[in-house]
Amino acid sequence: MKKTFYQKAALAVARLVFPRAKVKNETQTEDEPAVYLCNHSGAIGPALMTLYFEKPHKTWLINYVLNKEKNANFIFHDFFFCRSKKHKKPWRLLSRLVAFLLRPLLYLSDPIPVYHDKNMLTTFKESVDALQGGQSLVIFPECPEKHSEFVNDLYAGFADLGRTYYALTKKRLKFYPVYAEKANRAICIGAPIAFDPALPAHEQRIVIKDFVRDNIDRLARTLPEHKPVPFLPEVWYEYYGEYRDNMLEYWKLFE
Repeated sequence: MKKTFYQKAALAVARLVFPRAKVKNETQTEDEPAVYLCNHSGAIGPALMTLYFEKPHKTWLINYVLNKEKNANFIFHDFFFCRSKKHKKPWRLLSRLVAFLLRPLLYLSDPIPVYHDKNMLTTFKESVDALQGGQSLVIFPECPEKHSEFVNDLYAGFADLGRTYYALTKKRLKFYPVYAEKANRAICIGAPIAFDPALPAHEQRIVIKDFVRDNIDRLARTLPEHKPVPFLPEVWYEYYGEYRDNMLEYWKLFE
């Protein structure tokens, strides 16, 4: 991907804000493409993985933030939590500005748009095509349900990539837990779990999801003491808490 002057300048600034992080592997990662599941921690996870994770990869990004018509409204709610604001018009203007500035930068992560409807089939097709082409996937799968101070619970749908990939290649896709943390300048990658073709789909999702979540939490605890940045701040739960167990309704805010 040929970068524009704006993208190059933004990368230079980002490297000042997020100094170089060292990738720490608990086990030898293989050349085979795999799925890397990382904590979000606000902008920290995506920034560190975009800047310093050097394996060829594509990144799952929610489709609203890439959509010219919907990204400002998404930022208004999901970035700025503007139900909490009394005077919303300035925040609408700021959201449009951020959307305009941010969108070109998101393409630096070589994104695959993630949908929450029938278009999810497109997400999976692009993802499996990338894997078959030798690229790994980076996914930030946390959901609003809290698990620990270091990581929320995870959506489990990403695990279905293993079944689709196995059906096409007869290879057992591996899923690596990743904990990215700014203060220690660390991207910690744990030992993976592999897709098991013998497990039923529902059981497979839970096994993989729980393994990844628990090991992201464990990796966080191997680092020197640091203050974790949550996936969602408390203001989200205060003003959008009605969607905590029904995210399909939350996504409708952006349609």
